[in-house]
Amino acid sequence: MSEYGPRDLVILALAGVQRYITESRTTADLRSASEIVAHLAAEAVRRLDGTHDARIVFPAPAERKGEQNGKGNRCGAEDGMPNRVVALLPEGAGPAAARDTADHLNDTWEGWMREVFGTEQHRVPGWPVVQWVSVPAGSESYEQDWSYAQRSLAERKNTRNFNQPGDSPGDLCMLSPRWRAVDKENLPHNSPKHLGRERLAVANWVKRLWHRTSAGSHESFPSTNAIASLPYRHAVLKLWGTVSGISDIVGELSRSAKALGPDPIEETPTPGLPAQPTGTDANWLRGRGSRWVFPEPWHVDALSREFTDTTEDAEAKRADPEFVDAVQSGGKAAQALVELMGEQGVPPPSPHLAVLVQDLDSMGRHLSGNAPGQDGSRLDLSRGHTVHTEVSARLARTAARQREAVRKASGIVVYAGGDDLLALVPAASALEATRACRAANAPGLPSASNGLLFFHHGSSLRQALAGAHELLEEAKALRHKNGLGVGFIRASGSHAECVLPWEGERRDGVPEPESSPVDALELFVPSTHHPRARLSPRLLSDLLTEQVHLDGGGEQNQSEFDALPYRVARAEMGRLVHRHTSLVPVPSSERQNGGPSDERTDTGPVQRDREERKAFSAEATTSLERMAAGRRLVDEGAIRVALFLRQEAH
Repeated sequence: MSEYGPRDLVILALAGVQRYITESRTTADLRSASEIVAHLAAEAVRRLDGTHDARIVFPAPAERKGEQNGKGNRCGAEDGMPNRVVALLPEGAGPAAARDTADHLNDTWEGWMREVFGTEQHRVPGWPVVQWVSVPAGSESYEQDWSYAQRSLAERKNTRNFNQPGDSPGDLCMLSPRWRAVDKENLPHNSPKHLGRERLAVANWVKRLWHRTSAGSHESFPSTNAIASLPYRHAVLKLWGTVSGISDIVGELSRSAKALGPDPIEETPTPGLPAQPTGTDANWLRGRGSRWVFPEPWHVDALSREFTDTTEDAEAKRADPEFVDAVQSGGKAAQALVELMGEQGVPPPSPHLAVLVQDLDSMGRHLSGNAPGQDGSRLDLSRGHTVHTEVSARLARTAARQREAVRKASGIVVYAGGDDLLALVPAASALEATRACRAANAPGLPSASNGLLFFHHGSSLRQALAGAHELLEEAKALRHKNGLGVGFIRASGSHAECVLPWEGERRDGVPEPESSPVDALELFVPSTHHPRARLSPRLLSDLLTEQVHLDGGGEQNQSEFDALPYRVARAEMGRLVHRHTSLVPVPSSERQNGGPSDERTDTGPVQRDREERKAFSAEATTSLERMAAGRRLVDEGAIRVALFLRQEAH
């Protein structure tokens, strides 16, 4: 089985990881939870390798470079350590080594609790959950050992430890109601005052104050409003020195925000913004100014509650003329900046961003040699454990490419392990980032499915994370998997979704389509296709009204209504799309300086607008048809998502 002689095969896994990570209220919670999981996995590797003379199969050495460059396990955490460790140990040593490693991880977690609270804490029931199996040496092949280990691990996951240490009556945690919240008398020592209202369990306090531990990262993580407003702030900084008035308006925004009082929301400069210009106001825009560029937050009632601790203090704020004047001045400045940027062709800041999740299809079967990679090859486990080491290295390289792809799309990676990914990206570049992350997969790996959920920067992050994972599961439920589940949730609560295959289904006797349904969806992102074109929301109601004539309206209506012939129905759909298509005016800066269209002298601006409107409506009709499942023309979810993208993905 190995050139090192007979060895036990040990698989150690951290369970409940996704649940712990998604139970987050802020992006800082999200990042801290991811780092905690990665550090626990790195600790497991170090314990097995350093104490028990294990040969680590998974993760590959490329994913454990932090142990070799003097940086401890911090580098491993940043690179997305997997939550599963596979190792070969000396014959007979497997069970003891696995048990010792599991105890070590529990001790490590308890040490972090002591650092946060300053005292010993009861063990948290259900976190961390360390599950392991050990297959004794003696089998004829690594392939047989791996198969037996997978069956045993599946059985182990169905076994629960029902221990509830230290439980007493009390409030439930606002993030994880399966746990009790820490009462006010026992909050972490020296916890920030603004966190005193948080009702969190011990495990979530460690998450919230992770940066205070010896293992925690002190690097900041952008908030949701910082990610959502990044494209807009990038444009403001780029035009800072060339458009008169920008610096003055940003200065007024900064003064108004500071006049409100100490900001309870900390924000540091967002990565991906231009380094120039410099100065107090420009630096403020890169950091704390991220949420104040939106006109909507400048509301007296909302801000009076946010900047105070009690109802009485909030009422006093609302009656304070200086506070009211600061709010009104800030709102006017934010709106003035939107109008000035609009004259330069820059749309208002989108209040939405997206959660992107990705997961390789049938990865468990692929590791067992039962499912092919994208190149059609299958793993040959008869070669021994080196096959899995090669897969692990492939995943590490994929993760590095995914991080770069998200960075280029102005997004932020929460974790990237190669086989799974979680990132937050601005609305305008969300589909671009999704496609780039898929392209980063090594050919020998299986195809990937994605979940992409757009949500308002002020909405529940936890709800958005859960929604994105639900979309991922729906994408994986497609016949051949390899899909994209995409949806949105507005601040009002309205929502929609659709599931599209990355590759169009081929039909006998029908030429292969030039584009996939996902390609069709990308037409509705304004920043990449026909930026001046807009679609009226009334298009949806008109198409649904005519659905029974366009495609029969579903099986329940086919007995009462006959669908129009395809060509007639297609033409009618095109007419409706064209009717609800409009163009926004050409920015004043282009009219003054002369845009590319002015080089044409054979047609006037009215004729050019007519041609552009016609071209977009024709392409939009084709795209909506491609996005409809089966042989239909109208898919309500796809239309809703397309309209959302055209309105908000800028």
